[in-house]
Amino acid sequence: MFKRILAGIDGSRAGWTAKNYAFTLAKAFDLPVVGIHVIDVRLLEESFLEDLAGVLGFTYYLGISQKVREFLEKQADVLVEEFLSEGRKKGLKVSSFQTVGVPHEVLVEQADPEDLLIIGRRGKRPIRGLFLSSTADVVSRRSKAPILLVPEEERSLKKLCVAYDGGEMSKKALELGRIISNNFDATLYALYVGETPPQVEEGIELKVLPGLPEEKLVSHCREEDVDMLLMGAYSKGRLKEFFLGSTTTFVLHHLEIPILLVK
Repeated sequence: MFKRILAGIDGSRAGWTAKNYAFTLAKAFDLPVVGIHVIDVRLLEESFLEDLAGVLGFTYYLGISQKVREFLEKQADVLVEEFLSEGRKKGLKVSSFQTVGVPHEVLVEQADPEDLLIIGRRGKRPIRGLFLSSTADVVSRRSKAPILLVPEEERSLKKLCVAYDGGEMSKKALELGRIISNNFDATLYALYVGETPPQVEEGIELKVLPGLPEEKLVSHCREEDVDMLLMGAYSKGRLKEFFLGSTTTFVLHHLEIPILLVK
């Protein structure tokens, strides 16, 4: 299914939930897990720290970035050691990768197409709204690997829904959903929004709803208490997405359940 699982760990609540899902899936499928922690290099820029000092009212001095880096490195060591310790206690094959860089760039670089990348939807930020683009948004677009985006609250994997349109990515999502559902003894079905439903493989229930795909996907998953949505990522193409918007983007911003994006 996958070669390994990569989990982004940053100390946030959603980050620890990502860790929990990584451990659960690794245990179920006997996969190695790599915890990735990235110290955001943008937090170490002297110009940024000088501006931040003015906003927060602390004293800035030249060279403060080294003190900030030492603090962040100590914090990273604690987070990574906790990750490794818990994984070993669960009998998992765990390792870690720590570096300094731009988080979304590092995560994309480290994930191979055969991996599963799991990250929290809301990462840890020193100030709310500090950076305009969230790591989850950027990684979900650029990653070559499938990516599981998780909210702060963890859910049992009992009901899985696949957004299905008959295309290749939705077929891959359906096959992945079948593998996961079989392992966790979960209910699996496909959902098509539109007027002319495609054929679906034998043994899979296909539910059909009229309306706008993005809105119906969100409302259906909420009403049916779905535990995980699987879907193809950004399948319209760049030009159509620019003018019409993206179903993926809408769902990510309006649905607070784990969402597995297939590439």
